[in-house]
Amino acid sequence: MTVGREDLIHSLAKSMGVGEAQKSKYTSGKYNVDSGTIFTNGHVITKVTIDQAKQYFTTQYRKLASKDDEGARDMAALYEVAMEAINMMVESGVKPDGQ
Repeated sequence: MTVGREDLIHSLAKSMGVGEAQKSKYTSGKYNVDSGTIFTNGHVITKVTIDQAKQYFTTQYRKLASKDDEGARDMAALYEVAMEAINMMVESGVKPDGQ
């Protein structure tokens, strides 16, 4: 009887995305062109948040890129990567029907 109960609990946990099943649900993000949102790892990132992130990374990049300091330029390069990653995701967006 205990085995059946454990199977039931495991099955319910798996269907809810708990444990090992949850790890397999993590996927790379998809940008929805129509809604302007990113769907990733069970989260929805809105267009407003995406725009704020792009603005933040652009501002930080501009502040640091022109400084005569190697550490600042290194950080600017990281911000540039973040900006480009967002732009690449948006530019290669997916329509809701998968096209």
